Amino acid sequence: MEHYYLFAGPIALLLYGLYVRSPAIPKNRLPPIVDIPAEDIFSRPREAYGEALATYGPVIGVRRKGNLEYIVNQEYARHVLTCDRLFSFEQGSAAIMNLQPIMAFTQGTLFRDLQDFVRDGIVNRIDEIVYRIWPLFQKDTKEFIDLAADGLKSGKHPNCFEHFHNTIAETTLILLLGQDYVNEQNLLIIEDVSNGMAELTGQYQNFSMIGRYLPILWILYTWVKVMLITIPFGFLRKYGPKVWRDIDRYEEISRSRKLSPKDEPRTVLYLIVKTYMPRDGKRISAPRRLYIAVLLLCLIFAAVHTTTVVSQWVLCQLAMRPEYLAPLREELASVLEEDESGALRLTAQSLRQARLMDSFIREVMRLKGDTISAMRYTTCDVPLGDAILPKGHFVTAMSTTVHENPDVFGEQPREFNGFQWAELGKEAVMTGPAHIVFGLGRFACPGRVLAVNEIKLIVMSLIARATPTLLEGRFEVSDPLNTVTQPPKGTLVFQPLEKPYLEL
Repeated sequence: MEHYYLFAGPIALLLYGLYVRSPAIPKNRLPPIVDIPAEDIFSRPREAYGEALATYGPVIGVRRKGNLEYIVNQEYARHVLTCDRLFSFEQGSAAIMNLQPIMAFTQGTLFRDLQDFVRDGIVNRIDEIVYRIWPLFQKDTKEFIDLAADGLKSGKHPNCFEHFHNTIAETTLILLLGQDYVNEQNLLIIEDVSNGMAELTGQYQNFSMIGRYLPILWILYTWVKVMLITIPFGFLRKYGPKVWRDIDRYEEISRSRKLSPKDEPRTVLYLIVKTYMPRDGKRISAPRRLYIAVLLLCLIFAAVHTTTVVSQWVLCQLAMRPEYLAPLREELASVLEEDESGALRLTAQSLRQARLMDSFIREVMRLKGDTISAMRYTTCDVPLGDAILPKGHFVTAMSTTVHENPDVFGEQPREFNGFQWAELGKEAVMTGPAHIVFGLGRFACPGRVLAVNEIKLIVMSLIARATPTLLEGRFEVSDPLNTVTQPPKGTLVFQPLEKPYLEL
């Protein structure tokens, strides 16, 4: 070929483009890197991060568990949590929760798919769902109070967290897969899967010295334990064949169009099958079925663990603040509805009307001690005030500075005011610049509506039958850096009422 030398220019330009580096960020524009001792990060993170932000400004860098993380205070919290184009929720969450392989397998759609199925399969059906699960909470609460009464005599108090963890697990099975899946063996598997996913995503990492100081080894160990042992020999071995058959069955139901929408199966699995069913008449492929299993695993973890944790925070705070019991019980009496048989029950509508309980839950979530919010990941070099955050790093808002901002909450922002949100008309599920418990923006927790309703069902059912107290009158924060997924450490004791405040 003549004049081949003419290609030299484009080739040289291409090579230059491959190897050239973007201009380095001037050192004076980088946020200050603060050397906070690891022990302070894990034992007193609120104070350590707060002091560093107060000293060095609204944006700081902190090294934790092998990563350089940028922390912002309330000044930039909203921008970081809502601008996903610059601060990626998906990349940040996948990396901090050790889910990068799953994100790669799902081609980056995992969190968006989870959000869609929670919204369409749960949130949009919340009235129907509460009506279905109320009898379960009713039954389990009565069983627990009977156990609590026996515990007062023997001194062996039943574990409230474990009991209602089982309740939430059974609820999750019903909503995701259907009543046919509910039995004692399956509930144990769901418990194992929930705990395994919690371990995989780092919820117990702070309790391990290896997890704190050798995070790579800890991640490798938990991946092998959970992904190669717990899930294959638990969830997939037990549920895999039945889920496979149900996918086939749901495909037939959907294609036949013999059922009206109101008569179709009311499970999230059916919704997922309808969404992924090929339009050309073929069966859902094996890789897609494996992805469905991944979605179910993530939904099980998200639905079971965190909801139960927050309910324990609410109960512990209520045990410490008995003055709130009487107005909450009065409200309970006023919102109960009668069913077809004339029995009293809680419905989604009555739970919405329980504004004092809703406010109490919101205040507990505000002040339970969250240190940092959901992680984001910088997608480019991002100017933030006088600083520039480099591409490819974790960044998160310090929740404490948001939830205890004196400009919003006055001179005593840590003062507990359980009913203030009812007066302000702010519901527990509402997010905002001053309330980032559920995140903020496009990726705010999609399951928060179900979670708050389940927390209300647990707490309202219990205080109708008993008065909660704490053994020794106190509780401890088990993991100061991770109050979102770790319950408080303390023994809840329930004194049954001589005459139940309400016969439920």
